[in-house]
Amino acid sequence: MRIADRYIVREIFAPFLLGVAGFVVLLVGDVLYALAELVARKQISLGVLTQLLFYKLPAILVITFPVATLFGTLLGLARLVKDRELQAMRLAGVSLTRIFAPVLAFGLVTAGAAFLTSEYFAPWANRQANVMVRQAVFGEAFPQIREQVFFRGPGDRVFYVERIDPQGLLHNVMVYELTGVLPRLITARRATWEGQRLRLVDGVVREIDGQGFTRYEARFTRLDLAVGVDSGAFLATQKGPDEMTARELRQYLMLFGQDGASARFALEFHRKFAIPLAGAVFALLAAPLSIYTAQGGRFLGVGLSALVLFFYYAVMSVGRAMGATGEMAPGLAAWLPNLVFGASGALLWVREDGRLHFLASLGVRVDSAT
Repeated sequence: MRIADRYIVREIFAPFLLGVAGFVVLLVGDVLYALAELVARKQISLGVLTQLLFYKLPAILVITFPVATLFGTLLGLARLVKDRELQAMRLAGVSLTRIFAPVLAFGLVTAGAAFLTSEYFAPWANRQANVMVRQAVFGEAFPQIREQVFFRGPGDRVFYVERIDPQGLLHNVMVYELTGVLPRLITARRATWEGQRLRLVDGVVREIDGQGFTRYEARFTRLDLAVGVDSGAFLATQKGPDEMTARELRQYLMLFGQDGASARFALEFHRKFAIPLAGAVFALLAAPLSIYTAQGGRFLGVGLSALVLFFYYAVMSVGRAMGATGEMAPGLAAWLPNLVFGASGALLWVREDGRLHFLASLGVRVDSAT
């Protein structure tokens, strides 16, 4: 079976690579379409465009690996079924579960590769790409302002700015200080920069005890907070969810929970794991589906891949929208498509293996078309 395992993986690997190449080209085309207007206005040169595509590649691969796993599994196993090689393994007494084991292992490997890319390469590359786009659109001196984003600043503080107007006035600012015996939460309606100080206007200072209750509360009209850096350096430290690792997202969720403005961060944290694991889910689903597509040839395999992807991303979009609006828990919203398609794949797998065992017990010849 070790030889058979390697043989099955080799059959899957070739169409998998073809799927990676094809879907990378499609997604790169989507990025080019989004940047076409900037290129036409000569705000982005061809050299900058090449760099942007390079920085976008890790995020593209995170999506491509699961999709290519579905494509490779359907086409690779369908070829084995059509040429009666799967039937030969079954007649030798090997269960369908044992035959499909290397397929699931291959899906887990691609899921691991997608997660490592998402965790160690995509956040940094996304940040570089976002910085380049902002500089191209707004100029080199434009500070990297991100609204409605929690970010860590100097002095062991966490900041949140809801809105920044064109004059540089910050609205609905929150500062969470971790220094001192007890953590302190400062909220203000407005804030402005005065050198290396953040001047907060019309706000409240709260000290929080170890159980999370307010121990002390006081209103203020004006409060100067020594930050230690100017506005440009301060705003440049912000990160969006796509620029953060799973570890960074978890740290913010531990500080602020998963409700309100943090719901988007909670959703992206779970998607950090759910999207890469889709590779294993697709392998689980595509393995039994390949038995039914064998007689239709490669065109049926490609068409079925497109159909499965359409429904998967439809469920994912619905879950993401409901999670962002608070109508569904962020964890359930992120994992919903994997749960639906993983359960469907497991049911198909058990059904097909049980059906073949039943036919064998009746003495019925197992044909490759089944």
